[in-house]
Formats: sequence, structure tokens, C-alpha cells
Amino acid sequence: MARFSLIIFDMDGVLADSSPCHARAYQDLWKEIGVVGPEYDSIIGRQTGEVIREVTRAKQPTPEQLAQWVRFKQERARIYLQKETVTFPDTREVLEKVKVAGTAIAVGTSASRETAELLLNQIGIMKLIPVLVASDDVREGKPAPDTYLEAMRRSGGTPDQTLVVEDSLSGLKAATAAGTWSAAVRTNVSYSAPRFLGNFADLRSLAARLEGLDR
Repeated sequence: MARFSLIIFDMDGVLADSSPCHARAYQDLWKEIGVVGPEYDSIIGRQTGEVIREVTRAKQPTPEQLAQWVRFKQERARIYLQKETVTFPDTREVLEKVKVAGTAIAVGTSASRETAELLLNQIGIMKLIPVLVASDDVREGKPAPDTYLEAMRRSGGTPDQTLVVEDSLSGLKAATAAGTWSAAVRTNVSYSAPRFLGNFADLRSLAARLEGLDR
């Protein structure tokens, strides 16, 4: 995997099968507020606060109400994450392979730091991730490039030598805006960009492609 000196992984849907937990948490919130929310597929990868602000704009909520609703969604998501198995079978295997190859690893997620650390510890891979950039660490969430620019800054990476692994359109757009290479896994998202390597069924198939690029 010498083609890249840094690989930044999105978390939800890439390293962990946690999207159903977040989808349920959002549905709980929409019911609590009394609004019809969007399909989860259309908001994957975006910051919770941005989504809630957009969906509830007609209610003209106060900053305090918005903060309360964000906490509600995040707390519900953490409850579901603690109760359900969310590990993909190839996650640890591929992260360890990347580490052995000498490629730096980072995670860039739209989840809060508390939720991200809880999940990564729960699935037993936190020790494999030296750099974690969560929604708390950036001003704008995906599709803005902030998450991946910050992950590169903390890791000492450059766009030419960085690969972002995503499962959402907003995340892929963020990678392109940051100037990095990108790949999609575990999704049928349609995307086209000069530095997009393509869609892969899982992390194993992506790792095999990267090994081929090094030959």
C-alpha cells in the first residue's frame, strides 16, 4: 500500500455497521419533535447539528432547542450502539494490514467524539487509530473538506499521498474538496472524480486493489 502514505477512513458504514443505529436515533428524534424527517440515505455522512437545523428550520428553534435535539439524537444513537453488534468482519484485519505496511491511519467522522470513541473502543480498534477527527474538531462538516484537511494536518499527510475511504456521497465530495484520492466501500453510491478509485464491495477488496497498485 505504498502508493499512499496515509489512509483516512470514515467510521459509520465503513469501519462499523452502525448506520441502522443512527437511522433509528434520527427517527426517534423526528417523532419527539413532531416532524417528518428525510430518508437516512440522503443524510448519511453529514453532521447531526446541520441535519437537525435544516429539517426543523420551519419551527424556528432557539439555539438551546437545537442543542437539546442534538443531544437527544446522539444519546439515543449511543444507547443503540451499546446494545447492538456493529462490527464488520474485515475491519480489524484490513487496519492491521495497513499498519504493517507502514501506511499511516486516521479516522474522519461526522459523529461526535464521544460517540466515535465509544464505538471504536466497543469494536476493539481504537488502539489502531492514532488520529481521530470528529465533528467536534471542525467548523463545517462533510461535504466541506474540513474533516479531511484536519486529519491530514494531524497526520502530516498531503493530498497527493492520501486516500479517503467513504460510503457516502457527502464524504466523497469532502475528499475531492480536500484534494485527496478517494474510494467507496459497502455502498452503491454513484460518483465520478479524477481521483476516485471506484466502488468496492468491502475493505478486503479495496485492500487487494491497493496491493495491485503497488506492484
